[in-house]
Amino acid sequence: TSHPARMAGSDPLWLALASCFLTLASTVQQDPTTGEDRCEPGCRPEEQCLPQDGIWSCVCRQELNGSDIQSLQPQLDCGASEIKVKVDKCLLGGLGFGEEVIAYLRDRNCSSILHREDGNWMSVTSPVQASACGNILESNGTHALYKNTLSLASDFIIRDVIVNINFQCAYPLDMRVSLQTALRPIVSSLNISVEGQGEFTVRMALFQDQNYTHPYEGDMAVLSVESMLYVGAILERGDTSRFKLLLRNCYATPSKDKEDPVKYFIIRNSCPNQHDSTIYVEENGVSSESRFSVQMFMFAGNYDLVFLHCEVHLCDSLNEQCQPSCSRNQLRSEVPALDLARVLDLGPISRRSAPSPGIMNGAPGTAGFLVAWPVLFLPVLLAWLL
Repeated sequence: TSHPARMAGSDPLWLALASCFLTLASTVQQDPTTGEDRCEPGCRPEEQCLPQDGIWSCVCRQELNGSDIQSLQPQLDCGASEIKVKVDKCLLGGLGFGEEVIAYLRDRNCSSILHREDGNWMSVTSPVQASACGNILESNGTHALYKNTLSLASDFIIRDVIVNINFQCAYPLDMRVSLQTALRPIVSSLNISVEGQGEFTVRMALFQDQNYTHPYEGDMAVLSVESMLYVGAILERGDTSRFKLLLRNCYATPSKDKEDPVKYFIIRNSCPNQHDSTIYVEENGVSSESRFSVQMFMFAGNYDLVFLHCEVHLCDSLNEQCQPSCSRNQLRSEVPALDLARVLDLGPISRRSAPSPGIMNGAPGTAGFLVAWPVLFLPVLLAWLL
């Protein structure tokens, strides 16, 4: 009955066994092969969990095989304003790269040392802009494709080669992206300063389709009288979560002079001309975009061209009711006082020469148009002319 007391005391054999056990336990705790579950989140296959300055973390494995350059696939972050390309630091080390990696894009003026990121990744960024940093912009009809090549070099590289990585980001075509992909869109731009809120940029363009993804290009938009004209405006810079784009007044003139006394209002006091059944306001005062469509027309008389003008307002959604409330009582509202400093201009818009129904009766097409058009157009024109 006295043996347990002796073992729990200071017996030399027991102390030696206890010391051996504690040493073994301490060795097991420091064994990296048993520490993988100490790293949260878990390590990737290229990493192992090791203590670093007393903290368990994922570090690159030293025995990585660097013979496969194809394994160096980048991760892409295709953002609204920039493209971020991330490469695996561990795989770079396996290819012979040192701590400092030099990266440049197609335009070698866009070069930098790769930025370190958490999780053993390194990154470089490029703006989402055609030609910037050598970006190649293509369109496949549904998406805009931004293509570039990331080249990597290091003073400490083992192989006498530079690694080139091709990458691309695809963006669904919308009004904003389609204007970036177009070579010569018919577009108007205006910078507006808002006190205490900075400077905003508004752009307005003419589009060929109801999806607002195919802008007219060149010096002039040419349409047949039966065609629909799609007009889109975008608030591109500024606090678009707070400020909404509102088209207060949109009108057509037979000259590029926005003060031309001959005006045909399409939108007046934020509401569409309800005498013209071809006008459809798809969006106005609810977001950073405004869109409307109207059937192409020409002014009666000796006018061959039409110019479009829109007065814009940046509506503060925190303090204003931005979405228009339109009723028939507003149809004969007073003539608006235009703020010409906030008017964007588009044009010219021309009528495509096409045979009119008059040709079937042996009459020249132009004569048929000029005789018939005032009968159809003047009642509407007189109601909405200044």
